[in-house]
Amino acid sequence: MKILVDPGHGGRDSGAISPIGIREADITLILGRLLRRVVTGLGHSAYLTRWVDAFVSLEDRTRLSNALQPDCFISLHCNSSESGLANGFEIWTSPGITQADYLAMEIYRSIERSFPCRRFRPDWADGFPDKEAGFHVLTRTQAPAVLVELEFINNAHGEEFLTNPWTQQRAVLAITEGLLQWRRTNDMPRGTEK
Repeated sequence: MKILVDPGHGGRDSGAISPIGIREADITLILGRLLRRVVTGLGHSAYLTRWVDAFVSLEDRTRLSNALQPDCFISLHCNSSESGLANGFEIWTSPGITQADYLAMEIYRSIERSFPCRRFRPDWADGFPDKEAGFHVLTRTQAPAVLVELEFINNAHGEEFLTNPWTQQRAVLAITEGLLQWRRTNDMPRGTEK
C-alpha cells in the first residue's frame, strides 16, 4: 500500500492554537511523522506533504497527491470551536459516496475501538460516519481522501489528549489499523476509483 499523509497547516499557517499556545501545525506534523514511521515499519510506502514546519499550499498538496498516485490521502488536523467547549473526533470526506467513505468508516471504527471513552461526532445521514464538505484536499485529489480531525485543540481536555505522546501514538496506530482494514476489505487497484 502507498499512502500520502498530509500534516495540516504549517509555516505561516499555524492552524488553530490551544489555550497555552500549542499550534495545530506542530501537532499535525508530529502525528504525520509518526503515522509515516508506523506505516513504513509495516512494509508499506508512506510519504508526507510536508516534512518540516513549512507552508505548503492546498494546490501543492493535491498536486503532489495526484502525481504520486497513492492508494489514499490522509489529511491530519486538530479541530477548534469558538466557544472552546466542543470536543470529540470527526472524519470528513468529499460529498457523495466514494471509496473515501469506506476508508473513513474503517478509520472511525478503529479510533472508536482504541478510545471507547472519547466523544465522536459522526454524521450517519448516508450510512457512513463521515461528515462531508468540499474541502480542496478532499475534492481535488484523485485518490480516496479523508480529513481526520483529532480532537479540539482549544479545549483543555483536547489539548491534553493531542499533546500526550502516548495518546498520539495510540491515535496513529488506530488510523493505521483503519487503513489496513480498508485495504483488506476494499482491495482495489490504485487510482481506479475516487
